[in-house]
Amino acid sequence: MISRNPLQSAYGIATAALLCCAIAAPSFAQTANPPFPVTPELIDSLDTDDATWPDDPAVPDLPPLTDTDDVPPPKDNFLYSHYWDGLHPPAKQPPAPLSPQSNLDEPLKVDVIWSMRSPYSYLSLQRLVWLNSNYNIDLTVRPVMPIAVRSTKGGTGKAGGAFGVWYKLPDSMWDTVRSAHYNGVPFKWPTPDPIWQNIYPVHGDRWEYVHPPEKQPYIGWLVRLCAYAQMKGKSLECVNHISHLIFGNQEEHWPAHVKERFNRIEGLDYDEAIKFIQDSPEKVDAVWAENSKVQAQAGHGGVPLFIFNGEPFFGQDRFNEFVWRLRQSGLRQRHEPIAPFTTRPIRWPDAG
Repeated sequence: MISRNPLQSAYGIATAALLCCAIAAPSFAQTANPPFPVTPELIDSLDTDDATWPDDPAVPDLPPLTDTDDVPPPKDNFLYSHYWDGLHPPAKQPPAPLSPQSNLDEPLKVDVIWSMRSPYSYLSLQRLVWLNSNYNIDLTVRPVMPIAVRSTKGGTGKAGGAFGVWYKLPDSMWDTVRSAHYNGVPFKWPTPDPIWQNIYPVHGDRWEYVHPPEKQPYIGWLVRLCAYAQMKGKSLECVNHISHLIFGNQEEHWPAHVKERFNRIEGLDYDEAIKFIQDSPEKVDAVWAENSKVQAQAGHGGVPLFIFNGEPFFGQDRFNEFVWRLRQSGLRQRHEPIAPFTTRPIRWPDAG
């Protein structure tokens, strides 16, 4: 039986209520209590370099991650090779739209670079599922390591990229709730955070400190599970089930329910996936490492990143432009929707 997206049962609720009520997902009432309460006191007590996250029985023992450093951008990446300063000519001219496809048997190939810690990836999810379900695209969701564990600025524990801008994290914490409300998507910053990082600003020099990848309790587990799903052609289904669990206004200890959500994916088994990761970590890590190279080839390091015909569209707020570009190349509706399913997004871009 096909598992429907949890948003289907929540869209009858008023948009404002979605931000303060849990989505209508399967009940967690019969599950065990969290192994430890994630409280402000716990987080504050762990705010030292030598701290260790409490053992979480939901997370299996896995081999150490391979190198998570940023991939060096290739010189011929899309944004550099098409860079124009208004004066010097670009190395390459903008790509022309592909010739409109003649039939639904010739889908438009799309890559989506995805982070299991990114709220903006999650906020694009319903639109992405609707696009895949109803239009002639061949979509591959490519999980990567979040930027917080891809770079720590020379070992200081300060995440690089956007996190180096003082206003980025506070703005994102405000903007994600607003964007969820605007799009009618249930949302709550997850507890525990998939990344062990100090995101409370009153801690002075410890603000935004990130513990090293080898001490991270959750993110390697999540990325490897979705990389395994990608190997099986099920990465969209994986992020659809697990991202809703993590960000979808959840009130429970979400790690305890990852196994059950993963097992909803038709054709996949959680225990088999974990055994494969334990026995062949290099094969799974090669998947997300290759995804990072695809991201860098597009000339970017952000998520969600929608890539079509080599061109990157960064952020859930570029989804409309992304669909517009697909329409230029012959995006067409399928005769019948395919799984996974969802309800029509309330902000779906009209044709034009």
